[in-house]
Amino acid sequence: EHKDLDLIYLLPTESDRNTFVGGKVNRLLAQNPHLLKEVKDKDSVEQKQVADNFIHFRGTFSQKAAIMVPSDLNIYDEVDSSKQDVIEMYSTRLQHSKLKWEWYFSHPSASGYGVDKHWQKSDQKHWLVKCNEGHEQYLSWPGSVDEERQCFQCKTCNKEITDEHRRKGRWARRKGKENAEYSGYWISLLMCPWVSAKEIIGYHRNKTEEYFFNKVLGLPYIGGGN
Repeated sequence: EHKDLDLIYLLPTESDRNTFVGGKVNRLLAQNPHLLKEVKDKDSVEQKQVADNFIHFRGTFSQKAAIMVPSDLNIYDEVDSSKQDVIEMYSTRLQHSKLKWEWYFSHPSASGYGVDKHWQKSDQKHWLVKCNEGHEQYLSWPGSVDEERQCFQCKTCNKEITDEHRRKGRWARRKGKENAEYSGYWISLLMCPWVSAKEIIGYHRNKTEEYFFNKVLGLPYIGGGN
């Protein structure tokens, strides 16, 4: 379906932008003949023309990058590593649009900062899974991981949660958040069926607490002293 949208895709730095477009976007285009046919300026890392619309790839390294181009949808990638004031500046590029869509993606860093601010305003969807006994729950640390058996477990009956259980879950809004301003998704490595419980335990034992919260659990890091 063609929605005829102009997009701005924002990454923290110009170097991040170049790596993303050169290493991911261009490779996707090269391996998809249908997409390649739709994209006219294939070699530019700053923009891609898709049919009659444009995707502009920018960084937060300069406020000047936030002017000149209109947009219907802004996609902010790695929000917590970006300059927050420049992200706000990019919202002005949506003023002409009837849609004014904004998508925020990031590992959360600190509570109340970056992507967590938008998460707090969202419907806070969690990935719910069921064990063989029918107990539905979202996976969390440490209750959902049995370090002795090195497996995921039900927080109610302690029976094993398999990779198939994790794969066949469902998204559910948090109660009381059905009419929230944003649509939000909490994604952690615990819900990924290709990541084993043994790997999660290894991250907990070998990485810093901040890394474990931000990169594994997908949670903002508050710190033991707070």
